[in-house]
Amino acid sequence: MLSIGVWDAEPLSLSPVIGLPRLRTLVACPRTLADPLEIGELTALEYLEIGPEEWRVLLDADAVPRGLSAAAVKVHGDGDREVTSASTVVNELLALWGRPPIIQTVLRGDLGPVP
Repeated sequence: MLSIGVWDAEPLSLSPVIGLPRLRTLVACPRTLADPLEIGELTALEYLEIGPEEWRVLLDADAVPRGLSAAAVKVHGDGDREVTSASTVVNELLALWGRPPIIQTVLRGDLGPVP
């Protein structure tokens, strides 16, 4: 397993771990990878957790690893834009495997003052 947490310096390359046959899990905070397409060279991946922007790169390049057993979209923050972006990516990932999309319902309102 490789986990890349919050990283304030230049994004990291995955080149040092390419070719490791037992690297089955990659978790990387959003915007920590220099080139998300390097993920495609991690041929033993079974679980991948990256940000919506990184997933977008993989989806647009048709480079989502097909050997994945599970995936997650890691969102940094909880704003509407991040949640909407993550929902879109998740539904595209589900479609790759012929799964039904997630139904999203957004409720907005005012519950009034707290008693």
